[in-house]
Amino acid sequence: MDVAVLGATGDVGRQVCTQLVERRILPPTSRLQLVGRPGGASGRAVHGLRADLVDAYDEHAPLIDVAHSPDDVVADVIVVAAGATSPARAGASLDRTRLALGNREVFAGYADAIARHGSGHEVVIVVSNPVEVGVAVMARTLGAHRVVGMGAWLDTLRFRREIAAELGVRRHRVGGFVAGQHGEDAVPLWSTVRISGHDPAERERTLRRLRRGRTLDAFPREIAQAQAELVEVAAVDVGAAYRLIDTWPADLRLVARPWMTHQSGAKTATATAAATADLVEVVLDGRETVVAGQVALDGEVSLAGRPLQGVLGVPLVLGPEGWTRVLLDPLPDDEARRLRGAAAAVGASLRSAGIEDGARAGSGDDLPSEEVGVEEAGMEGDQVGQAGQARSRERIVAVDGQGARDGAPAPESSWAAQVHGLHGVGTLTGLAGVFSTRGVSFESLATEPVDGDGDAGTIHVTFRATRRRARALERAVTRLATVRSVVVQETTDRPSSPRARADR
Repeated sequence: MDVAVLGATGDVGRQVCTQLVERRILPPTSRLQLVGRPGGASGRAVHGLRADLVDAYDEHAPLIDVAHSPDDVVADVIVVAAGATSPARAGASLDRTRLALGNREVFAGYADAIARHGSGHEVVIVVSNPVEVGVAVMARTLGAHRVVGMGAWLDTLRFRREIAAELGVRRHRVGGFVAGQHGEDAVPLWSTVRISGHDPAERERTLRRLRRGRTLDAFPREIAQAQAELVEVAAVDVGAAYRLIDTWPADLRLVARPWMTHQSGAKTATATAAATADLVEVVLDGRETVVAGQVALDGEVSLAGRPLQGVLGVPLVLGPEGWTRVLLDPLPDDEARRLRGAAAAVGASLRSAGIEDGARAGSGDDLPSEEVGVEEAGMEGDQVGQAGQARSRERIVAVDGQGARDGAPAPESSWAAQVHGLHGVGTLTGLAGVFSTRGVSFESLATEPVDGDGDAGTIHVTFRATRRRARALERAVTRLATVRSVVVQETTDRPSSPRARADR
């Protein structure tokens, strides 16, 4: 399976690409597509990033490709790290509405491109902030269950780590989830916390000690007070501010520590990328796993008997086809009240940003800023604006020259490929691996006698695939070290010219 990272050369995008390769989430026959902005700095930087990744991880790196146009994005999993971002600096404050206004057309432009040219089965992981805005916009175009926001999983990992640190154990021994909005309206669900080796009675005693007699009803006020205190302390000694955070309860540390990281002038790109890589790995693994994420809800879960509508972070089941269901048991009163408050904040934030259907979605972000800077997006502002304005809920989009309604799978055609490569087992093995990891089977395979010098030969294969999938296969096969050239031609009645790659 293939992964595309939109905004690959930004702070987070670069980290995501590095961790996907370093953690060997993608096998050597899969493809990692680095997507930059045409004509911008990232248009050049993606080539350098590709070279750097190959230099560092050549022994196990996947096939790494570069793209500059949203129309060229071809992948099974698409990570959205493009768009505007907020600079990290001391004294900055967050303007959620401004950030949402800056990024909504970026999200819409990419969603339109994926809808027009994609397979209809891509799973999209939204990393860019406000993550709730990205989920709302992209889910409306691509379908709710294909889009998940990373924010709630990052908050969940932070929550588990803070609890584990206070108990003196490793994070993998702690379960529990964070719901709500990514950032200051995060809702730590203490009722979901489980600790390895603790029976119910022991767990209850431990949680009472960790919570220090508090409920979530005072949580927003505690966060505001904590931020004010940190600004005062950090003005003299940033290290002292972090030591102060260490004295607070785990749920307050969950919000305060990343906020302080941005105030310090640093960023949280590494942790964000790690959480993103986790979700990519879950989707590629082929099995369903319980995680947390921001998703567009349509009554799948209720609070106090009222179905939830709109974007919200919740525990959910994620698998190769996206998220399938929400796992949220009845909550204690304080958690239910706080989650309703977060849902209201999400909806209000989206409406204030001028995004239609505000009751169905919202925005959230934990990046403090008064400014919005341009991250390494994959589209120019005019492009995404025009693409976003061209959307229509009931539109019919062109897929390979034929009409298809949104969400309908693109038609498959018959293709013939002629692969000229080195004479050896590695060529055929690599070719088979490229096809199998993308779920495409050979309809036929034949080989010609080796060339006169005996070091190369030609393999002929036929297969069925969509036009975009055939193009992705061609590009992936061309990247194989043992392949010299590739010619792929459509063999249906519709006329098509061969697309050839020059010998390398």
